Amino acid sequence: MNIHQSTPLPIKSDIFNVTQVTEGTLLEDVVGADIVFVEAHQTSQVHRHNESETVLYILQGSGILLVNDQKVQIKAGLQVCINKGDYHGVITSDHSLTFLSIQSPPILNKKNGTLDFEEKELF
Repeated sequence: MNIHQSTPLPIKSDIFNVTQVTEGTLLEDVVGADIVFVEAHQTSQVHRHNESETVLYILQGSGILLVNDQKVQIKAGLQVCINKGDYHGVITSDHSLTFLSIQSPPILNKKNGTLDFEEKELF
């Protein structure tokens, strides 16, 4: 058993407050598992991850998930799969939102210095 006794510090990215759960573990190069918090009344950049498959599991709150040209109402208990290359974003209204984001390969790998993130051009 390997007990990792550090507390990961949240990273602020756009409207997302991200705590990387797998950072500093043997899994950090293979899978990203992040707890993500978004405050109420926020709209994220629409973006995509060209290499990472992502699963979101909504832990608390509600909002709207934009995936390509679709709007999906999200709330606690919902699981959403986002394919690599799909443009997506998040909108919250009166409630904050907390979700678990699992990605493979990890979107952000600090050890390797990689970030799989491409903002959508508006024009």
